[in-house]
Amino acid sequence: MNMDRLRRREHGAVATDREPRREVDLSGYAVLDDGTTFGLSVVDLSYDGCKVETEIALLPGLKLKVSILGLGGAIAATVRWSKDGTAGLIFSAAGSAKASQKPRQHQRLELTAQVSLRRAGREHYQARLFDLTPTGCKVEFIERPKAGELLWVKFTALDSLEAIVRWVDGFYGGVEFARPIYPAVFDLLVARLRP
Repeated sequence: MNMDRLRRREHGAVATDREPRREVDLSGYAVLDDGTTFGLSVVDLSYDGCKVETEIALLPGLKLKVSILGLGGAIAATVRWSKDGTAGLIFSAAGSAKASQKPRQHQRLELTAQVSLRRAGREHYQARLFDLTPTGCKVEFIERPKAGELLWVKFTALDSLEAIVRWVDGFYGGVEFARPIYPAVFDLLVARLRP
């Protein structure tokens, strides 16, 4: 156990293995189960949760939906801790996203690489690739699309591939290429992406 975690435990804080958080300055709002809506500011963000500032006291265990302006959609979350106008939220797993996935035609090759993504009418941005098959891949979204949305995936030295977003879970998602990558091209691409 590292010294940081030991010190947190000594001071009564819960030690958790969580995704690294990035400092951000984003506006948004939250909706409670009873329909109450209130504004909030997101001050740090990771794939599994965020830290928010709000004028409303949030109690640990409270369930809510958070919408961050510009990212689209609402994320189910639970308050983990709250203190002096700030609160830590953990995003709830989106079970329906995984349940709606269709069976895979190909075994996924796990690899980490960079790809370029572009939504219709938007600029390209760099994103992480986590796995790949001739018919699709799992990527990290910065601009989170909706399931069914069309986008383009570009690998270095290849033309952009038209793809359809099949599922979104937090900032991760699966896309299906409109046309499968030919086997010989796929083998060359995998060889280039692997270190």
